[in-house]
Amino acid sequence: MLLKRIRAMLLASCMLVSMAGCGTAESKGSGSGSGASMAGMPTLKQIYAANTLEQYEKAGIQPSFSSCLREGKENKESNALMTLYFDEELGLVCRFRKTETGLNFRYYFNRDDVNYYAQAVTDEQTQKEIVTLTIEDNPENSKDEMTNVEKLFRQYSFGEYNGKEKIISTTDCGETYHIVTDVSYASFTDNSGSTYEYTTQEYDVEKETLRILDTFRTYTFTNSSGESKTCTLSRSLTYGEKIFSMPEFMINQIRDAEWDQEFTIRSYERTRTVPVPDGVLVNVDVPSDYAVYTDSSQKELYEANASAESAYIGEK
Repeated sequence: MLLKRIRAMLLASCMLVSMAGCGTAESKGSGSGSGASMAGMPTLKQIYAANTLEQYEKAGIQPSFSSCLREGKENKESNALMTLYFDEELGLVCRFRKTETGLNFRYYFNRDDVNYYAQAVTDEQTQKEIVTLTIEDNPENSKDEMTNVEKLFRQYSFGEYNGKEKIISTTDCGETYHIVTDVSYASFTDNSGSTYEYTTQEYDVEKETLRILDTFRTYTFTNSSGESKTCTLSRSLTYGEKIFSMPEFMINQIRDAEWDQEFTIRSYERTRTVPVPDGVLVNVDVPSDYAVYTDSSQKELYEANASAESAYIGEK
């Protein structure tokens, strides 16, 4: 069964896509960016419509995305892993980790329009588990309507449909389609003068559901001094009814805890009081231009404390 094969792909964060030409029928794209010329072949618009958060939840599956970026001849590698949980109490929860950070998994969620993330670490001296809940706050962007889970999904999944992307070819591989597209529209030069030159992207798509199984893209990075390196970025999806269950600390100390403690965050722009679970260490995460203090005098930096009731955000 195809689903079992897909589940086996979970740890293949840097998997290479199948070679084009695996099937007998191939269609060259019409250049419209939304379809292929062969009847019955899916369009990019249809494929991306089948790979939204809403569609995953509707299908009752738990999607888990892994990405792998390799840079230069040395193949310097960085990886990210993101798994989504649809929870009745916390809503949409995202387990996320990037390997180069060396951190434990963080569990992002949104409760009553407040962005939180939780994580558990082991104290080196006592060897006891310490659970912290972090409130994410941006004084300059208080009206942002997108949750952090949605931001992570947009950045680390397969993204969103863009009509500028054109299908070059679609190959029938039996249970999947192998699709090659033109993504040269995404090339750009940043403020430092460095350029990112994109050419093509490859997809493997499951025929039955139109779920994207993996993508593979090669691009050239050239810095302002003219030095170039080739980079590859691959993403893959593993899905099933339940791949992972949330750990006990997320269930006991976060989801099922009493959320009757109030925590007040004050900044020069606004003051708001948010709920936090009893007995959990509270952090406040702000952009790099800001710091969190114990009070408005900004004399002492705030540190997570289970008994703390407020924090003040000020510019550094």
